[in-house]
Amino acid sequence: MSRAPGFFEKHFFLRNSLGFYTNLSTTAKYNRHVDRTHLAAALQLMISENPWFCTNFFKVNNTGDVYKDYELRPVDEIKFDSVVGFSKIKKFDADTIEYTNSLRVPIGKKDAPLWRLIVLETDTEQYFTFYACHSNFDGGSTAQFHKDLLSYLGRTDSANFEDILYRNHGDTPILPPVEDLDLFRPSLLQKIWLYLEVKAPKLFSWLKWIASGFPETFEIFQASPISDKIENKFRVINVPSADLNKLVSHCRSQSHTLTPYLTAIVKTSLEKYVYPQYYSDPSTVGTRLLMAMEGRRYSPELSNPFRYGPVVCAQVWDMAPGKSIKDNSRLVHENTQKSLKSQYDFKHTWTFKLIDTEKTLSKSIGTKMRITLLMTNIGMIKEVPDQDWQIIDAWFASNNTFFYHFTLHAISTPQGGLNICLGYLPEYDELETIDNEKSVSVMDAVERDMKAMISKSISE
Repeated sequence: MSRAPGFFEKHFFLRNSLGFYTNLSTTAKYNRHVDRTHLAAALQLMISENPWFCTNFFKVNNTGDVYKDYELRPVDEIKFDSVVGFSKIKKFDADTIEYTNSLRVPIGKKDAPLWRLIVLETDTEQYFTFYACHSNFDGGSTAQFHKDLLSYLGRTDSANFEDILYRNHGDTPILPPVEDLDLFRPSLLQKIWLYLEVKAPKLFSWLKWIASGFPETFEIFQASPISDKIENKFRVINVPSADLNKLVSHCRSQSHTLTPYLTAIVKTSLEKYVYPQYYSDPSTVGTRLLMAMEGRRYSPELSNPFRYGPVVCAQVWDMAPGKSIKDNSRLVHENTQKSLKSQYDFKHTWTFKLIDTEKTLSKSIGTKMRITLLMTNIGMIKEVPDQDWQIIDAWFASNNTFFYHFTLHAISTPQGGLNICLGYLPEYDELETIDNEKSVSVMDAVERDMKAMISKSISE
């Protein structure tokens, strides 16, 4: 069984194969130790019941048409060591996330699918990092992997080690691309509007400006030109469980949720410490935000079998300079709710069908076309009642590629609290600023400022 790639998948696997992206991942800490034999048994059963874990993209022609040149099909077999690795670490921290974020899952492997699991072990603890190609997985599904794996660990034991996790006998089903679902299918009028956006961007921008009531225009933050390097740096901020409950209560009292609040505080810190490094008057510089939204939360048709797959959309809009944290939080909340109600941004993924991905990526080199901030909140991974295996801590991260200056990824657990992974380009580590009359690293100042704003909100 095989099929041509969907246009959503096409964009992501080309971004990977051309070297413009590494992976997205969720790392989880479990409440019990897992040995190699038990892990193999759980993965074998898990793979047999989830076709998403069996496939890869393969080049089959050279016509120049990506939909004819590639196909998605099951791999021949999967051995334990081809998808699982073990690594010793001193501790789990931002450096560890930078390491796992540098790993790439290659396409075209007959003996390995589009995901990997690396077990990071200290002298006393284990951390499980599931990382994948974005073509077949999104942020929510990288977290879902851990939820499902714990269920399979509860259904299996460690009696005998099985090296072969999967063999292709020709009966593995291939699920349709997600754009076949109603959630992602635009109307004819929407297609015309989206066509204008891609093929006549200047006309589209002018018409959108008129349709939006002539909103204020402002310059969007830019820094150095895009290069083909896709290195990432990370800062990790933890909000303990007790404090997280207070922070969520604070957000609710302000009539918004946690995600808009986190967006607002990072915007405030960037305006305070990063923008002045590039602009003499940073008060005139806006922030281009990409809010990632997962369809599974809002569309029942995606619950199964699309518990995996790239079931996301991107809401992109420009935030005006300044404003208070309270005002920015409410603005983000209102815009997100409007997007979810209309579902327009899910339909917007149809533009990937019109875009020549390889040409677009290559032409971006040397420009300054980055989005300022990617925001993702995976949400709370809840404990499962009456289950022995539980997730007690988690971290989500993804590669900046050259699309983003900054990424902010959040994920929570009842025991570990909220973990924020702030990703950024290495150049920002080289900047210095004055904070409290002392010369400090700009990113140190950003991290400290975000922590201070969170602490203040918790105490209010």
